[in-house]
Amino acid sequence: MSEKKSKTSDEVDKKKEKKLEKKDSKMQAAENLAGWQKALADYQNLEKEMNRRLSSMSDFVSNAFVLELLPIFDNYQIAIKHIPEDQQKEQWAIGLEHILKLWETFLSDHEVERIKTIGEKFDPHIHESIGSIEDKANGDQIIVEEKMAGYKSKDFVIRPARVIINNK
Repeated sequence: MSEKKSKTSDEVDKKKEKKLEKKDSKMQAAENLAGWQKALADYQNLEKEMNRRLSSMSDFVSNAFVLELLPIFDNYQIAIKHIPEDQQKEQWAIGLEHILKLWETFLSDHEVERIKTIGEKFDPHIHESIGSIEDKANGDQIIVEEKMAGYKSKDFVIRPARVIINNK
């Protein structure tokens, strides 16, 4: 009989061992799953951050390129304004107007927009004051004249607008 008890005791011990092993396996599987999920989340966050950085770098390069083109665009606009009135209907003048529209389309396609100035409140983040006047007809710190157009792309100022402001 003691042999039977010992067998049943051994069987009980083996069953307990198997249950413990099963629990350990489940705990290990749960730990592995949690570790894998954390690693996946870390990877996805890294991927998003890299995409954001690449996009930011691309925007920076694009804005630097546009900054180099802006003086050409400015001078082209000035040249168009100086076409004598009696020659504005000539084919060459009309062609120059079409080229100006291409310039404007290029800037628009690259999400570059002109910074609003005249009548706006001076904002040192997007405007550069190069002078001031005292005019009681206008409010304090209101832009009264634009000397050079400013441009921005999204929230990045490519070139601040150079302006004259009213100081009361």
